[in-house]
Order: sequence, then C-alpha cells, then structure tokens
Amino acid sequence: MSTPQSLNLVFARRWAVPILAQLANSSGCKFVTLTKSLDGSRDSLKASLELLDTLGLVKPNAGYGHPMRPEYILTARGSLISKPAASLVCALDKADAIERGLKKWSMPTLHAVDTGAERFNCIVDSLRSATDRAVSLALNDVQSMSMIQRTLIDDRPPRNAYTLTRKAKKLSPILTDMHDALLS
Repeated sequence: MSTPQSLNLVFARRWAVPILAQLANSSGCKFVTLTKSLDGSRDSLKASLELLDTLGLVKPNAGYGHPMRPEYILTARGSLISKPAASLVCALDKADAIERGLKKWSMPTLHAVDTGAERFNCIVDSLRSATDRAVSLALNDVQSMSMIQRTLIDDRPPRNAYTLTRKAKKLSPILTDMHDALLS
C-alpha cells in the first residue's frame, strides 16, 4: 500500500518527468534543447536535472564538448523509467491535465489510491513525507482532473473514501511501470 520514497522523489521537481520523457525519445539532449522544447526556466530545469542525476537516472555525457554530442544522457536505470515517463506525459497531455498532473504530489497521490489507500490518513501515511495540506491539495487537483472520485460514507462519524475513476485507470499501469522501474 505504500508508495516508495523514490517515486515521490521523481515527482519532487516539476520538470523531472518531462525531462525523462524528452530523453526517452532521443539519444540524449543538450541543455539548450531541453530549455526550448520544454519551455521551462533555466533554474527549474537545472534543479530537475540535478535531482535526476542524484537519483541515478540521468548523467552528464562524458564525451560532451563536440557540437553534435548530447550534454545529458539516460543511465541504464533511467532508460527503464523514461518510457513510462514519456507515456505518462503523453497521456496527461491528451487529458489536458499536464499542469495539474505534474504537480509534486498529484501522481504519487493517484498511485497511493491505486495501491489501496482509500482513506485520507492512509494516503498521507503511504506518501510519508507529504503534509496533510499537500495531500489535501493534491486530492483536490486530481479530483478536478476527474481522476479520483470522493464518496461520502454515511457512518458514525461520516467518512470519505477515494477511488480511481475510469480515466485514472488508464494511468494506473503507467505509474505501476514507473514504480517497478524505480525498484529495479
């Protein structure tokens, strides 16, 4: 039921998953190419690349210096997660949910619900380092994308249960693939 900390870390920076997706579709990229194609700020992209380097998913190309050589390339571990990352970015783009979907806690929250956390406190526990407020905001974002449905259970006291919608179930295997790739 718990989401591994590494899945949370991949989504810690806004541009980490799009960078992985961009690198999946090429044999590497220069920083300038990433800046232009992703339309992110230099500082945000730099911080995302540093995170991916720390996680061992991306590395600077040792042969960089020649104008035709890429500046950043995927590691073997990064290659495993880059394909699901590209699928996720594509699916979120088709659903017109790229901005809210790539927020720090949106996809980890969706994955937590998918793996069995249906109550708020279970979701918070499975995400470990997320605050209650962060999870609440993420649930609101994911609900606004019509990916999670909140059901009020008439009990004493009344309680909420969260379940995936049909739209989110399309993303479920992609997030599972990312999860599995990070465990290997």
